[in-house]
Amino acid sequence: MAWNDSYLTSQAGSGGWDTSDRILAVERPQYQEGALCKNIEDPSIFFPSPGDTESLKAAKELCSRCPVVRECLEYALGNNERYGIWGGKSTRERLLILRAKRMLEVGEA
Repeated sequence: MAWNDSYLTSQAGSGGWDTSDRILAVERPQYQEGALCKNIEDPSIFFPSPGDTESLKAAKELCSRCPVVRECLEYALGNNERYGIWGGKSTRERLLILRAKRMLEVGEA
């Protein structure tokens, strides 16, 4: 098929994906059913910009009261979540946890 305007227009409308196989839903981990953040109005607090200490504090405060905070953290660590606040921990804090875990596994700690 030649690259022309009609091809590009049809692909742009579907984001380049074949619309017949579109993903209709993302299955969320079971623990999220009991999470306090499930229906929060502004989920952007869990992805604060560098230096946005207010959002960071708000997210961590909510996590501190959450009944599934441990499951959330375990999910983030197990799935290499690189961005945001998960289980009450920032990206940097999760990286430190993973580093300490690796050190314990190899006997360096």
